[in-house]
Amino acid sequence: MGATNDPGQDPDETPSDGSSGSSSDAWALESSIDWSQIPDDDNATIEETPTSKYALHPDDRIWRHPSELQYLSPDSGRRAAKRRLFGAGLVGAVIGAMGMALIAGVTFRSSPQVVERVIEREIATATVSTSGEEGNGFLPVVDIAAKVTPSVVGVQVVQSGRVVGSGSGVIFRDDGHLITNSHVVENGERYRLVLADGTVVEAGLVGLDRRTDVAVLRPLDAENYEFVPATLGFSAPLRAGETAIAIGSPLSLRGGPTVTVGVISATNRRLQSPQGDWLYELVQTDAPISPGSSGGALVDARGAVVGITTVIAVTDVGAEGLGFATPIEIAHHVASDIIQWGEARHGRLGIRGSDAPTQLLPPSHAAGVLVDSVDFGGPAERGGVKVGDVVVELDGQLVLDMGALVVDARMLRPGSKSSLRIWRAERLTLVDIEVGELD
Repeated sequence: MGATNDPGQDPDETPSDGSSGSSSDAWALESSIDWSQIPDDDNATIEETPTSKYALHPDDRIWRHPSELQYLSPDSGRRAAKRRLFGAGLVGAVIGAMGMALIAGVTFRSSPQVVERVIEREIATATVSTSGEEGNGFLPVVDIAAKVTPSVVGVQVVQSGRVVGSGSGVIFRDDGHLITNSHVVENGERYRLVLADGTVVEAGLVGLDRRTDVAVLRPLDAENYEFVPATLGFSAPLRAGETAIAIGSPLSLRGGPTVTVGVISATNRRLQSPQGDWLYELVQTDAPISPGSSGGALVDARGAVVGITTVIAVTDVGAEGLGFATPIEIAHHVASDIIQWGEARHGRLGIRGSDAPTQLLPPSHAAGVLVDSVDFGGPAERGGVKVGDVVVELDGQLVLDMGALVVDARMLRPGSKSSLRIWRAERLTLVDIEVGELD
């Protein structure tokens, strides 16, 4: 993360991070700002509303930061012959399938198949019962904890032969690949994973992305262990008041992951980091999240991971009871890119904008983004987007605000085609663009 990026700016132009260079003692002495003062004003800057000072434990601060025979002839004179031909073909197919199965069996013993477990669900207004009652697909907290904890690990960051930091991680593939935070791992030389049963496994860094605070680690000796991938859910349908369960490994405590319970207190939060970059669409919860839990799991009432815990709110008087998580859709998308390409590939539109005021919106839409500027020669300009346009849809999906456009744009595949529905001169127009890539 580099220079300050206005929250009204296009997601596309965020510079890469730099190291803060601050010592642990210095952070411990700094004062913090009341988190209730996080700006909703898209034009607010870090200088005007300095929400960047979070007195976090050195191990946990953000700035150290989708499967997939009509053969019978009416000619009765040929029917019997065709039956015999079909039978012979069927026998051959069975024998061939058996042979392929044998070959596949040998192949997969030497190269295990990777399985990712993803579930879809509908959100219903209900609460987890701590007394053990179940209903509407919801589970008791104790069952959720038993289900998810094997997928949550402690992450130890090693430098010069000693542990200099810690965090948490969520296993999402059965080969042991896990998601954690970039701020947890970025200063490490080596990494150790502490599994739920206490087993310690050496791990390597696959890659990290500071724009989303997501990193991926993989065990170096995966074939000797059996990993339990977490079930991934969806954060988009979450509503304030739903039960939230945080599972992580705070303070490097022994005895397995810690489980805390609260509610989803808000969604679609944005948070500015000290380097100037903004994290968008964060899920806010009051489930207690302690230092060292960064990179852990935020889980819903069905036991599905809906977020990766990222940062906690602290003021001069201590923890404020607020934590923030990166939506699992974003984390999984970035992690998949890192595994495939070695880095996250973010789409770029080349526009800068702000939430559109109601009077500038078309009658058919309740929200959109007002284009304040268009990058010269950028994807949007080449597609015909102009200053003053109001973007109301991206690829047929409603644009709810600038933060949502930021996230959706970043998740586009560079080089792919996308469409923007814009409101211009009292008319809705569809503009096709070729997605660029963030540097």
